[in-house]
Amino acid sequence: MTTLNKKILYINLANQTYETKLHDNYGKYIGGVGLGAKILNTIEKSEEASVSSEPIIFSIGPLNGYFPYASKTSVLFRHHNELKDHYLGGNLSTRIKFSSLDAIVIYGRSKEPVTFDILDETVIFHTGGVDLGSLGLPGKRSQISKKGEKYLLGDYFATVDDSLSQLLTNKNLQGFVITGTHTYDLPKSERYLELYNMMLSRIEEISVRKSGSPSCSGCPVGCFESSKGEEGGNLLAHSLVACTFAQKIYGDTSIVFSCLDVLGSGYTHEDIENFPKLVYDLLEELKK
Repeated sequence: MTTLNKKILYINLANQTYETKLHDNYGKYIGGVGLGAKILNTIEKSEEASVSSEPIIFSIGPLNGYFPYASKTSVLFRHHNELKDHYLGGNLSTRIKFSSLDAIVIYGRSKEPVTFDILDETVIFHTGGVDLGSLGLPGKRSQISKKGEKYLLGDYFATVDDSLSQLLTNKNLQGFVITGTHTYDLPKSERYLELYNMMLSRIEEISVRKSGSPSCSGCPVGCFESSKGEEGGNLLAHSLVACTFAQKIYGDTSIVFSCLDVLGSGYTHEDIENFPKLVYDLLEELKK
């Protein structure tokens, strides 16, 4: 299950079309904020004006859906020309993973209120009134919808401020549902279970208290912070895309390499060690 190639779904709200592209030169950016930064940088250098129309990039990392505390989705976009680096909890990252996608790029503006429904790599657009709850497959879906002035994932999880909600409102997007149905074989299943249980046992190293709040996918904590989203933070952790509160675990390059290796990702120790500087430089370029 190599993750060196990245599959990206591009959704154009202006003309209600979509396209899936496989990028074989994006692998070194790993995922999450690293992949999102590479996509945004490429888009902004593109001569195709429609694609550069206020893109919003939802991207995941190679550990999403497989390991505890790797539960976030990176959301990268510009708001009033300021680069926004947000992380959304809930189960969106898992649904994107099992749609066989690494990122979803939404761009353009619809002339009328629109929603869309993703089933793996297929997108169906809906205009007029539609019940988002009727879309997708139960147990395999994730939903973002507008509640008042804010957009929430699963009616609970939000980003750290209202900038994403404002941009989605400007795009005339009422919400969307994504269903992922793919499954993957694990080449080293016994070692995978050992690693999974070892990391789960390190729950005391998570820098947040357990509560009765809804948990993000792959996390048993259910912290009070889960509904607020995150912004910025550790580049390695947020490219995997792990929770900020698990930085003690996912800031360890040896642990990260072991997790990637057991999934057959194809990444080396050198890739992981060189990666943060690569993404830092890219983000600094985007901020100029």
